[in-house]
Amino acid sequence: MIISLKSQLEAWKYERANTVRFLTQLSDEDLKKQLPRKTYTTIFEQIEEMAKVQRALVEGIEKKTLDDVEWDVPVFTDKADLIEKMAQFDAQMEKALEKCDGTEEVDWFGEKKNIHGHLAIMQNHEMMHLGQIIAFCNALDIEIPQEIREAMHLSC
Repeated sequence: MIISLKSQLEAWKYERANTVRFLTQLSDEDLKKQLPRKTYTTIFEQIEEMAKVQRALVEGIEKKTLDDVEWDVPVFTDKADLIEKMAQFDAQMEKALEKCDGTEEVDWFGEKKNIHGHLAIMQNHEMMHLGQIIAFCNALDIEIPQEIREAMHLSC
């Protein structure tokens, strides 16, 4: 794997570790509190969606297109299942990236994106949701675990 993809993968691992921290360190009650959103109305649902998008985008790397990618699978039964599947998706992504030399493109419904841009979209999606989760925790008085505050350098 080329150095630039290794760097993006390391950044992804940091982001994903924080997502997993939320899953493992928040109570089931906090993970299922209703959020003031129209969709993905709990933290658990937001993290499920993050995993589904990653799975679809990794499939896009493998197929070089998003045209026939399944977006809304799989269904996760509980916290442990979701964590296990996220680890599988991470391993699948790393395996797919091992084959890349940096020149690969993924067809986004007629628009070609370089592999680096494709990964950046996935990373940005993960960070957007992490930011929302932090904001919702603050708004709903859900205590952000100390390990997450330290890892993300949060003062709240």
